[in-house]
Amino acid sequence: MALDVDGFVALGAIARSPEVFPDIRADLARTVRALVVKQLKAKNLTLDGLRRVRKCLGTETYALIVDGLTEAEARALIGRLDRHHAEAKLAKADWLRRRLADLAGGAEPAVRAKALPRRRSGSPAGDPSFTRALGSPAFTASWDRKDHDRTGKAASRATRAKAARGKKKGG
Repeated sequence: MALDVDGFVALGAIARSPEVFPDIRADLARTVRALVVKQLKAKNLTLDGLRRVRKCLGTETYALIVDGLTEAEARALIGRLDRHHAEAKLAKADWLRRRLADLAGGAEPAVRAKALPRRRSGSPAGDPSFTRALGSPAFTASWDRKDHDRTGKAASRATRAKAARGKKKGG
């Protein structure tokens, strides 16, 4: 039966004596970042779990790790932890990362907005609070055979052309 190394004990020993392991400093930072991101991506991570991760790592280290998340990773986390936030679907990566930091710092997730009651297809429309397009003044206007849009040079050119045509017919 093969025995395996206890990773927590080994990482704790490395953390207590960094001078013994000077050549793995960069690898250790990459490994710790990867391990924390993997924990954040875990399907069973709750808001309380996110807050415990931040408390354990400290605010600065947590912020550095969250700042390294890709937009897709941050969006997936927000989608699970704060799914009802109105801005989350269209937000940029910076906003998503800031929101993750806020949630871990104690902010509460957005509550679900109450949906408007749906009208049955067979029920009467009731009193709409908006003007329908066919009832608007633009659709009820009638044409008085005058071009009210022409102004300036275009209008005077059209008037001269009309007068010239009238002279040709009369002459």
